[in-house]
Amino acid sequence: MVELTTRLVADGADAAWLLRTATRSVSEVTGASAAGLLVADPRGGVEVLAASDDTSRFLELLQTLTGEGPCVDCIRTGEVVAVPDLDGGDSARWPAFRLAALSGGFAAVHAFPLRLRGRALGGVNVFHERRRELGREELAAAQALADLAVLGMTAESGDRREARLAETTLAVLNGRVRVAQAVGMVAAARNLDPGAARVLLQSHADRTRATTGEVAWAITAGTLDPAELVATVLPSHSAADLRAEDG
Repeated sequence: MVELTTRLVADGADAAWLLRTATRSVSEVTGASAAGLLVADPRGGVEVLAASDDTSRFLELLQTLTGEGPCVDCIRTGEVVAVPDLDGGDSARWPAFRLAALSGGFAAVHAFPLRLRGRALGGVNVFHERRRELGREELAAAQALADLAVLGMTAESGDRREARLAETTLAVLNGRVRVAQAVGMVAAARNLDPGAARVLLQSHADRTRATTGEVAWAITAGTLDPAELVATVLPSHSAADLRAEDG
C-alpha cells in the first residue's frame, strides 16, 4: 500500500502500472503463491491483463473463455469470492476452472473486485498451493489495495469518473497489444525468446525513465530501432541472464 500511495501522491502513475502493482500487492498481503488480473472490457467480455506465471495466466484465460470462475464471479457481483478449499465444497461450481486449478497445484483461490460506485471493473485472483482461509484483516487489506488502484486511475468525480475509467481501461488494453507487438519486434531483431525480449524492453524503459508503453509506442512507430534498444541494455543484461530472469 505504501508503494501505491507514495507514487500517487508524488507524481501519479499510469493505469497499467497501478493495476500490476495492486495485483502484486494483493498477492503479497495474502501470502499467495500466484496471482492474476482480469478487467472488464467496456466493449464487452473480460480480458487477462496480468498474471504472475504461466499457470495463473492459463487459469485467467480459461475464465475469459468459459465465462465462469472466481474472478468472473467477483466482477459480476462486485463481491469478494473466497474458496479456501478447491477440492471440497460445491464441485459443480466452475468445473473446468476447478479441475485446471487443482491440476496446476493450487488448493485455494480468492478473488477481489476492483470497484467503483458499486460496480466492478475488474478482479484480482490470488492462488494458494495449500488450503487457505484468509482472516478478516487480510481480506480488508487486500480489498483496500484493489480499491486504491481504482481511485488512482482517475481524478474526476461522479459520472465523469466512470466515463474516464472506461477510457483508461480501453487504453490499458490497447497498450497491452502494442507492448506485445514491440516485444515481437525486439525478439526478431536480436533473435531472443519473447520473455527475454520483454525484460529487455522493460529494462530500457527503467533506464530512460519512460513507461513500458512509451517505449513500445516508439518501437512500433519506428522512432526507436529495436536493435539499438538491445545494444543499449545488453552490457549489463546478457541474453542468457534475461532468459533466466523471465523463467
